[in-house]
Amino acid sequence: MPFAQVHITEGHSPEQKRVLIEKITQAVHDSIGAPKPNIRVWLRELPKTDYGIGGELVEALDDANAPFAQMFMMEGRTEEQKAAVIELVSQAFVTALGTALEKTRVWITEVPKTNWGIGGKTAKNIGR
Repeated sequence: MPFAQVHITEGHSPEQKRVLIEKITQAVHDSIGAPKPNIRVWLRELPKTDYGIGGELVEALDDANAPFAQMFMMEGRTEEQKAAVIELVSQAFVTALGTALEKTRVWITEVPKTNWGIGGKTAKNIGR
């Protein structure tokens, strides 16, 4: 049950956001085999006055399109799977938002199965 917490600057269209959610979901599915109904994506739009790069507000920069995704996944993924998540989520930003690849950022946070709750029980206790 992977989760993506995605931060983008304001100004993207509803269609771009829809495509981004679709592409990130597909990226996670393709890279680690998670069933699509188990993948969650949260988009958070940041005002350009609430986000900085290099000490400057992005509203002052020529290109404020520098998205970030923090991926939360249960422990146990291989290095190859994690590399694929990073590659494919980054490509989702490029495809959906027109972001330059070098401006994308993806972090993976691994959560122990004893710390992941599903339906009131730990993932470990339900055999995940």
